[in-house]
Amino acid sequence: MSEPKETRVVKDTWDLSTYKWRLETDGLKLLVDGFKNKKVLGRKCHKCGTVYVPGQKFCRKCFIDIDQVVEISNQGKLVSYTATLSDIRGKPLEEPKIAGVVKLDGSDSWLMGEIKGIHWKDLKVGMKVKIIWKENTNGVIADLDHYEPA
Repeated sequence: MSEPKETRVVKDTWDLSTYKWRLETDGLKLLVDGFKNKKVLGRKCHKCGTVYVPGQKFCRKCFIDIDQVVEISNQGKLVSYTATLSDIRGKPLEEPKIAGVVKLDGSDSWLMGEIKGIHWKDLKVGMKVKIIWKENTNGVIADLDHYEPA
């Protein structure tokens, strides 16, 4: 197959008004309500035992409604991470920024957040990390300040 000889720009619109968008906000509300008290709350399916954080009201495996609220550990394992060493113009950052994906103990889903307190070269997938909360929590996502090694 040969490569195209030119790039074509198609100017048009895509009308999204015909689509129905459903955003499940109950799970996020449950999560931030727990953050007020420096707790992670999720929902557990009574049929398969899957624990969702944020705690949605519908099990994606069993296709049933779930309403059992459970408290999740503030510790977990690092599933994935990325270290940003420079800004978008390529200028080195004074301190690298590390974004991590964490599977908290007792949960079957992941949360993301910044990782601090460790050099990025020392990070290992599978290492134990813990949540560091802001001193004063207000029931917002930013109450989870960062993760650090447990």
